[in-house]
Amino acid sequence: MIADAARVGKRPVTVERFGRRIVLFRDERGALVAARARCPHRGADLGLGRVVDGAIECPYHGFRFASDGRCVAIPCEGRGASARGVAEALALTRYEVREHRGFVWLFWGERPDELPPVPWFEGLPADERHAHTASTDWEVPFARAMEGMLDLHHAPFAHRPWVPGMGALLDPYDVRVEGDVIHAMGVLRHDDGAPWDGRRGWKFEMEVRFPGALRLSFGKLVVGVVGCAPIDAGRTAIVGRYYMPVPAIGRLLARLGLLMEFWLIQPEDERMLASSEPRDADLEACRFVRADAGILAWHKMRRARLKA
Repeated sequence: MIADAARVGKRPVTVERFGRRIVLFRDERGALVAARARCPHRGADLGLGRVVDGAIECPYHGFRFASDGRCVAIPCEGRGASARGVAEALALTRYEVREHRGFVWLFWGERPDELPPVPWFEGLPADERHAHTASTDWEVPFARAMEGMLDLHHAPFAHRPWVPGMGALLDPYDVRVEGDVIHAMGVLRHDDGAPWDGRRGWKFEMEVRFPGALRLSFGKLVVGVVGCAPIDAGRTAIVGRYYMPVPAIGRLLARLGLLMEFWLIQPEDERMLASSEPRDADLEACRFVRADAGILAWHKMRRARLKA
């Protein structure tokens, strides 16, 4: 999950992911296309150009590229350029991309014979009239960003002004791993020496589809989806959506909640993560405790992928 699909309209959009600039645009049918943003001719950013009849036009010299990557127009060489073979060496590097539930999903790596299905989460509303989506970038490496997403027990301290009186004891706390999915449930409550009564405290539930797609729920009202993707070795792109199934005002509440999250809460998370040493993180970088079980599970998945 690399971007909010609503960002890609009539004009192309360049995003930076995985250390590379990627241009997103729509073909004549409105289908999403992803390609390397660098024009094969002289390297200009195609995201600064325009889309003409479903082909993306370079802003520098007007070269056009169809949705399949073929160069279909070279104005300086005239109409016969394609027939003379001039365009053959100018094909765009394309990436496999899908649009699903309002997000842009990119397959990164060598293409298999059959692409895996786009990951999604059960139980989310199909009607998104009560939802709002927003994006931000963190000056934090991807692994650190994912640690922040999976961390439940920082809230009473890192976000004290916004959740005054929140208990710091994470109990109960349960983490299950099923294939590429991490399920976590926890309750932050006051440590009164008694077992949880099933009512007191703040209940959180989380489902993480490795590497960077998350479903979050806070109590019974707020449900969120978050996608994290590396921009480069030191930065992470985050796209989030809140669902608030409240008649008439659900979208407004979701917008207000997400604005608070992105303007007030997440900057505190980013500040803590950016201050952490070492800058990047792995299994040996920290000393984990019971309440970090979800983070530990994610790092183990990551290590297994890197070794594969």
